[in-house]
Amino acid sequence: MGSRTRTGLQFDLDGTTLRALGRYGPILGLVGLYVLFALMTDRFLSYRNQLNILRQVSIIGILAIASTFPILCAEIDLSIAQMMEFTGLLIAALATGSLVGGEMPVVVAVIAGFGAALALGGVSGYITSRFEAPSFMTTLAMLFLADGLGLIVSENRPIIGLPESLMWLGSGSTFGFPNIALTFLVLLVISQLILSRTRLGLYIYAVGGDREAAERMGVNVRLIRMGVLVISAGLTVIAGIVMLGRIGSAIPTMGNNLLLPPIAAVILGGANLFGGSGNMIGTLVGVLILGVLSNGLNLLGVDPAGQLVAQGIVLMIAVLANVIGRK
Repeated sequence: MGSRTRTGLQFDLDGTTLRALGRYGPILGLVGLYVLFALMTDRFLSYRNQLNILRQVSIIGILAIASTFPILCAEIDLSIAQMMEFTGLLIAALATGSLVGGEMPVVVAVIAGFGAALALGGVSGYITSRFEAPSFMTTLAMLFLADGLGLIVSENRPIIGLPESLMWLGSGSTFGFPNIALTFLVLLVISQLILSRTRLGLYIYAVGGDREAAERMGVNVRLIRMGVLVISAGLTVIAGIVMLGRIGSAIPTMGNNLLLPPIAAVILGGANLFGGSGNMIGTLVGVLILGVLSNGLNLLGVDPAGQLVAQGIVLMIAVLANVIGRK
């Protein structure tokens, strides 16, 4: 497509090469980070540290899965962190009896959490699809709503004394493998199967790639646009339950700083910011890039400020590769 000669060497970057860089860049970046940190510290590749990375990234990973569905459909959900916070607080309040004056069975509390999340996600999705409101704005409004509801159900206080059965998913292990990581990986596999093997997945890609063409093909575009936001909301409930086990209580601020990393992970994984392309494998790669970068820099003694700078540089490179790879 374009060639340039400089000091006798010819560089030829055609569209195929650029697309290949955009497609395989995240995997190469992840491998590069593994090689770099493995050479710089012998503790990095230990089995214990790799499990630690999986524990650290699992909640962000579940929220990243939730974010992937709307992004593939050319939408975005800015309420994921506060929805996770609200539903976690609601489930904890119902299970401990701090909300209604009597303890509810954990199953009932979890069902109530899913019901609340799906209802709120349905409101965002309906307004977005029915009135052509930008999902950026509807989910931003839901962010504030969910944040306020979380403060109401918790009375702005931590909820302690959670039942063991409620914390098992985030704190227990199965055959020595953390349940929190198993939950993330199982959701990842199921979500990828939905995208690659079901009609719903096909429709999500179609709507994200060309909304008008999808409508001409007979796809119910409004339903799909609403559906991805409902799916996203439902997945935040699982993240909330996992978070309860991870920290051992329900805290009104547990969603703080958890909005941008999941969205950043989806971008790092190579998903098209404008919809139509990407997958859960890429999201996994993006989540691992964030986790490996943070873990490796921690082992090297880099302070939080330095880690933020490094993450910003990596994300900027990913955005550039994402845009160039689409040309």
